[in-house]
Amino acid sequence: MVVFVTGCLGTDCENEPSAEIVSPDGTKKIVLFSRNCGATTGFNLQGSILNRTEDLPNEAGTAFIADENTAKIVWQDDTKLVVTFEPGVEVFKKATSCRGVAIEYR
Repeated sequence: MVVFVTGCLGTDCENEPSAEIVSPDGTKKIVLFSRNCGATTGFNLQGSILNRTEDLPNEAGTAFIADENTAKIVWQDDTKLVVTFEPGVEVFKKATSCRGVAIEYR
């Protein structure tokens, strides 16, 4: 007997980029995006730090994941990023560093 299971294989999620903010030296960037995984996905803001020439992969954010779609992002220098969320925003992931960039949250 052969049984095929298709519902749990692969991903139906899609990243929808909203902004790219390039580091002062131009070598890295943070890409802000929402990740849509169907009707049950709520509003979200995710961030991934990438090399400047890289495309955003179809995966969850490597720097942060929050339940709101706004944040203030500022590069302090080439190796430090400051992310500020509004009060009350639930943040599900907060990496303190990513790809050699320290990340501070406020």
